[in-house]
Amino acid sequence: MAADADADALKLANDSGFPLQIAIERAVTETSASHGWKVRYTEHAWVNASDKQSGFADLILEDRYGTAFLVVECKRVRQATWLFMNSTGQANPRRNSKAWISHYASGRMAHFGWHDIAIEPECPESIFCAVRGQSTNDRSTLLERIGGEVISATEAIANEERDYRLQSQETMRLYFNIIVTTADLKVAKFDPAGVSLADGTIPDAEFDSVPFVRFRKQLSMRSFSLGPSDYEKGTNVSKLRENTVFVVRADAFVDFLTRFDIPNSSLNKFQYAARWHDATAG
Repeated sequence: MAADADADALKLANDSGFPLQIAIERAVTETSASHGWKVRYTEHAWVNASDKQSGFADLILEDRYGTAFLVVECKRVRQATWLFMNSTGQANPRRNSKAWISHYASGRMAHFGWHDIAIEPECPESIFCAVRGQSTNDRSTLLERIGGEVISATEAIANEERDYRLQSQETMRLYFNIIVTTADLKVAKFDPAGVSLADGTIPDAEFDSVPFVRFRKQLSMRSFSLGPSDYEKGTNVSKLRENTVFVVRADAFVDFLTRFDIPNSSLNKFQYAARWHDATAG
């Protein structure tokens, strides 16, 4: 009887998904010396007043300089594949990503919001993710729901830490959205011209497994006001609302942390490159 109870308890633990979060936290801590990241918070409560969402961030990681932060959601799935596709039929490697920038300089918040910057590692970028059991008629797909919540959490945490700094010192914080999963991540390569208009199927495709991918689309559910400057010639209004979520296979997460880098050139537009270089050089 006791053995049966223990088996039930073990099944309950494994069904919860918490073991993955525990394993990721342990892996980060044990390998911190090699990549410089550490766990700052676990199960961190957050509330976003802009979209009325709230929850608990599984993990928040901080780099060795106290400048870059990863808001991490751990998603354990069983024998699942997340298939990423693009309208072009290709998933070319990209470096651009949306990051939340909190830049305090000259006595004011010079930047406080989402900005495009180049980030390593280079990896495929996708706008669509197909998961078995979901339909394109679903109001939002699994990854869109998870991604939207991670983005909301990141905004809430950035707002929470807005004034957590020295008033007399320039500071820069960069926040990134991360989903770590046990799913197999695949990208599809196909000819869009071959997609059937009769039944909406792809006749032939190639599929590559990848360790991480950039999932980029409009994921935030908060209100978004556009101003006159947003309609200037050449402005892509749709892209202003896009966000980037890094989706990382769990067994590749330490490698992702090791390869994660913010090039000095990415921060030139924030006039912070020299300070970043001085910090990383140490």
